[in-house]
Amino acid sequence: MLKILGILMVFTGCSLTGIMIDLNYRKRVKELEELIYALECLKGEISYRLSPLQEASAIIGQQMRYGIGEIFTTFAGHLNEKTIDDVYTLWQKSLTSTAYSLHLNEDDYNKLDEFGRGLGYLDKHMQEVNIELYLSKFKNILDKALKEQEKSSKLRTGMGILIGACISILII
Repeated sequence: MLKILGILMVFTGCSLTGIMIDLNYRKRVKELEELIYALECLKGEISYRLSPLQEASAIIGQQMRYGIGEIFTTFAGHLNEKTIDDVYTLWQKSLTSTAYSLHLNEDDYNKLDEFGRGLGYLDKHMQEVNIELYLSKFKNILDKALKEQEKSSKLRTGMGILIGACISILII
C-alpha cells in the first residue's frame, strides 16, 4: 500500500514539475507581450502627450499587468523621491526590486538594463529612437520565445510525465 502511494506521489510530482516549467515559460511570453505594449505606450506618452518621464512611467504602471506595470510604478516612485540624480541607477533599482515577481530570463533583464541607460538621458527625439530600438529587440525576443514555446511546450509537459512514469516503473 505504501509502495503504491509512493509511486503515485513520485508520478504526480514529476508530472506537475513538467507542467509548472511549461507554465512559467508561458508566463514569460505573456510578460514579454506586455513589456512590448508598455514600451509602445511609453513612446506614445513621450511623443504625443509630451508627458515627463516620471508621469509617463506612473501612467504606464497603472495600465499594465503581469508585473510589468510594477517596474514602471516603482521607477516612477524612485523618480518622485529624487534621492539620486542618475536615472539609470533608479531604473536599475526598479528592475532589481521587481525581479522576484517576473518570469523573464537573464537576457531579458540585460536588454531592460540596456534600455534604462537611454532613459531620461537624451531629448525627446532620441528617447523615441531608443524606445523604437528596444521595441524591435523585444519583438525579436518575443518571436523566438513564441517559436520555442510552440516547439517545446508539449515536450516539457511530456518529459515530466515520462520521467515520473520511468521512476514509478523503477520503484516497482
